[in-house]
Amino acid sequence: MRFRFQALQRMREPDELDSPTLLATPRGWIAVFVVMIVMAGGLVWAFAAELRISVAAPGVLTHPGGTARIQSHYSGLARRVLVRPGDRVIVGQSVAELQDADGKIQEVASPFTGQVVGTTVNDGQVVAVGTTVATVERTDLPDDRLVAMVFVPADRAAWIAPGRPVDLEVSTAPAAAFGLLRGTVTSVSRYPLTGEALAGLVGGDLAAKRYAAVQAPLMIIVDLIPKPGAHSGYAWSTAQGPPVRLDSQVTVSASIHLGEQTPFDLVLGR
Repeated sequence: MRFRFQALQRMREPDELDSPTLLATPRGWIAVFVVMIVMAGGLVWAFAAELRISVAAPGVLTHPGGTARIQSHYSGLARRVLVRPGDRVIVGQSVAELQDADGKIQEVASPFTGQVVGTTVNDGQVVAVGTTVATVERTDLPDDRLVAMVFVPADRAAWIAPGRPVDLEVSTAPAAAFGLLRGTVTSVSRYPLTGEALAGLVGGDLAAKRYAAVQAPLMIIVDLIPKPGAHSGYAWSTAQGPPVRLDSQVTVSASIHLGEQTPFDLVLGR
């Protein structure tokens, strides 16, 4: 009976047609405007913003000739290894003395000029023909200079071409303190490197594993951008970079800049 009484009472009351109807509270309108502003900002960002597209790959600072192995043409007992890592050798310089079965001393000479990276033979070791005595970083090419050799998997190198800018994080100069080393792509190998070729360039099978973890990579040569007056002699993302000159055989992590793309195109895969 109570509910029926309320219904009858409502029927006796006149309709309030002239009263304004409140569709939303001010707080509700504020929420609507905030959502609209966020959506508009998102649309502008999707069509106008530019995202940097880059390829990351490992590499090493070296010379265009890379490293090469000095191998023995003789078999015998190593009487003396005449060089140590860091030594400089020239063409024809003896790097080791071997004593053959007849007691004759044979010299293993370097066929090129460069800096010794490592030795694989010790005094008193028995050496066979073809044994690697030392590994040397070659510096005897006409265009010798310090470059970065970067190794990129073939399926990620399609858009890499000469002229692309490169940022290099140098292992001996932390990026948080000294910034990134600047460079430019100057050449891209046409064919992937075999395991033997890669090992020959970087100084052995152990070093090559770092650069060919998945598949045979393409070799990218990156020329460093010179900067007169800088301590290292090259341009960095900071004003001066590290307070020392760069050495070769230092590992780097490269970021090769391929261009910019809007988020909308990125979603569409264009």
